[in-house]
Amino acid sequence: MQAMLNPGKWKYEDRVGLIIAAVVGALLGIVTGYVAGKPLLGILIWALIGAVVVGGAVYCYRAFR
Repeated sequence: MQAMLNPGKWKYEDRVGLIIAAVVGALLGIVTGYVAGKPLLGILIWALIGAVVVGGAVYCYRAFR
């Protein structure tokens, strides 16, 4: 169980999946910030929030399955 909490010890496919999930979350955040009419800093904050939320969801799914 302890090894699953450390992404450095995950299989290659699981680590790539986590990176892809964070990128997709950032893209969703960028689109959300743009549609909401936020300035550039607001769009970047939305991108960060999206990456953290989607990446965190994938991390929890992979760590506790």
